[in-house]
Amino acid sequence: MEEWFLAGTCDGFSVVPDIAYDGVADFVELVVPILQDRGLIRREYEGKTLSDKMGVPYTNTEG
Repeated sequence: MEEWFLAGTCDGFSVVPDIAYDGVADFVELVVPILQDRGLIRREYEGKTLSDKMGVPYTNTEG
């Protein structure tokens, strides 16, 4: 995953849980901290909304 990301051959991954969903917990608890330590996944996000977290500028469509 790291090699693909650093090589620019992907910009993210979809993590799909197995039937029992225990694989997601393992991924989050075991893999995510390693990727965070390597600077590949954020530890904190700025802002409170999904738009803030995704870096999408706010546009007021009312009025």
